[in-house]
Formats: sequence, C-alpha cells, structure tokens
Amino acid sequence: MIGKVFQIFREKGGLLKALDLWEWYENLDARKQKALKKYYSLKVIKNLSFPYKAKHFDSGEIEKPLYTKRTFLATIAQTALLEGDLDTARWIYESALGMEGTPYEEHLILNDLLVLAQKEKDLEGMERYCKRDIEIFPLYKDELRQRWNGTIPQLLTFETMVYLLERKGRIQEALKLVERMKEEGITYPYYHEVKERLLIRLKDEEKKQAS
Repeated sequence: MIGKVFQIFREKGGLLKALDLWEWYENLDARKQKALKKYYSLKVIKNLSFPYKAKHFDSGEIEKPLYTKRTFLATIAQTALLEGDLDTARWIYESALGMEGTPYEEHLILNDLLVLAQKEKDLEGMERYCKRDIEIFPLYKDELRQRWNGTIPQLLTFETMVYLLERKGRIQEALKLVERMKEEGITYPYYHEVKERLLIRLKDEEKKQAS
C-alpha cells in the first residue's frame, strides 16, 4: 500500500511531462528545483492571463502545451528576472538556450539576457549577447517581420551594440551597423541623430591623426 501511494505521489505529469522536461528537472539539485517551482508559482499568481495553475507544473494531463521547452523555461526565468533574482534567471535562461528550438526563441531569450546583463552593468556579457543575436538575425528576421505585420521593430541588441562599439572608439564599425539597421528595415528612431554624432567623432579622430 505504501509503495502504491509513493508511486502515485511520484507520478509524472503536467508541463514537465508534456514538454519532455522530467529527466532534465530530476537531474537538477534540490535548490534549483525549488527555485523553478517558486518562480513558476509566482508566474501563475501574478499573471492572470497565464493559462495554467500551480498544479500543472508537475501533475495532471496536458496534451497540447502552449509552450515549447525554451518558451516555458523562459517565462519562468523572466519572472525571476522581474523579482530581481538575477542568478536564478540567468541559469534558467542559459538552460533554455541549451535546448532545441527556433532562432526566434533564441532571439527572445538573448534579449532578456541582455537586459539582465545591463542590470549587472556587465559590459562583456552585453556584448556577447548582442553579437550572438546579430549573428542569428538573418535566421529569425522573417518570423519577426511576420509577427509585426510586415515591419521589424526596434531591436535592443542592435542599438546596444552601436553604443558598445562607440564606447570602445570603434566608430567605423558602429557606423556600419547603423547603416545595416537602415538597410534591413529595422525600426531605429535615432538613426539620423546617431549617424551624425558618429560622423562628427570620425572627423575629429581623422583630424587628430592628421595633426
């Protein structure tokens, strides 16, 4: 009888089962398992539009989850990020990146990781996430355009990379990226302002080199 009760208690279900995340979850240490449940529960409580309840994390039958592995974990990571638990948010996001998924999903996660790095004033991390997102842009731009009714919105990774390049004095590279944003049709309200500033800096540098 005890064995049967234990078997029922350990019955695998919910989103973990539906998304084939049970083995991954069970290989986590107890601290990380607890953190996942905590921020999943907070997501359920704070977001009235979230389609699941606390019990759906690891129990019950779910035939067609509305999330992929990546998007499910990312929504938990985002809750941790909003709660200011940056360490937990980071490892959940990075775990999600390590799983199979689409370039668009990777773009969304990289964008959140950039926000996290900005909060920590981690310039190296910011540059790393920007570079990766810019690298995969050709792979997700069509889906992005489709989701935004034929347009491409502002992209934090591109804009931040321009800032980082200018900060390092790599003005030519910053100008090149600004022009690429225009050519790709990426919404960039500061195009003329930034381009003018960069051109002025470039001329100043050329004068210094000539003198």
